[in-house]
Amino acid sequence: MDIFCFFKKKYKGPVLLRCTYCYYELDYSPKEVRLLERRNSLDPVCSVKEPCHICHIGFMIPVKYTNIYGKQYLFHEIKPKIKNLDPNTVMKRIFDHPDTEDVFFFGPDDLKNNLDT
Repeated sequence: MDIFCFFKKKYKGPVLLRCTYCYYELDYSPKEVRLLERRNSLDPVCSVKEPCHICHIGFMIPVKYTNIYGKQYLFHEIKPKIKNLDPNTVMKRIFDHPDTEDVFFFGPDDLKNNLDT
């Protein structure tokens, strides 16, 4: 008697998310999507939403996704409800937590001094 067939988990593949502004697409694992849902659980429009890492203006939302409660998220239904940010908020989002290893600020005098030594 094979009772283990009842306990097999269905494989859930990656979830495709697309930016509302630049249309950049990225696959998220089911674990990452669950983390996004938990983090944005109070958002009434879409709980699976993350700021875009490419353009910093739009939001990454699912193209087609159904959560465990049966609520379906479709890109063309959610996009009109999500507002894009204004330019001041975008600049704050980019420069609020810069990665100090990749940010270099050189003025014309600094570059001359570095080349002389």
